Amino acid sequence: MIEGMLEYLVNNPPGAWAGPLLGVIAFVETLFPPFPGDILFIVISGWAISGGLSIVLAVLYGVTGCFLASCILFYAGHKPGRQFVEGWLARKVEPDKIERAKSLVADRGPIILAVSRFIPGIRSLLVFIAGTSGMRFALAVFPIAFSAIAWYLLLSIAGSVFGSNIQAAEQFMIRFEIWIWIILAIVFLYFLITGIRKWRAGR
Repeated sequence: MIEGMLEYLVNNPPGAWAGPLLGVIAFVETLFPPFPGDILFIVISGWAISGGLSIVLAVLYGVTGCFLASCILFYAGHKPGRQFVEGWLARKVEPDKIERAKSLVADRGPIILAVSRFIPGIRSLLVFIAGTSGMRFALAVFPIAFSAIAWYLLLSIAGSVFGSNIQAAEQFMIRFEIWIWIILAIVFLYFLITGIRKWRAGR
């Protein structure tokens, strides 16, 4: 279905609705991460940019959609609180993902939110968990906005480079996620080694 829609779009010139479509894709992908929004955004932004949409507008639409959805996630996490996390969410999401998100937010909330869009698998969950942690929205809004801007700037640039080639977009995301996991592993090892050294020094 998605490939058929993409084929239709790339074979037709983009209209004034191309920008808002990018915003909708970013919104849906942020609320429902299984939706392949990143690849769709790259392909459709490439198609829209080739038709005259500026990269700045592509980024703006993506950030707007993502930010609105992130605010909904944060608010939803803030209101139901831990009861929802330990109830319905625990039955729908793997427990280890929830625990990872909790520990990350508890240790370095604003920093984690600032890079949340770059953490595969749990990025939207991190925003939700930040809400359940009791973090004030005033403290979360700027890191969330920064993360959305950085992420959709990256995807828009990728779209301008790869155009509407879905295979190239998929390969880009695969390689990008591999590098992200490598970086996260290095960061984890750094903090692990630092923690062990501090523990030994305190004995």
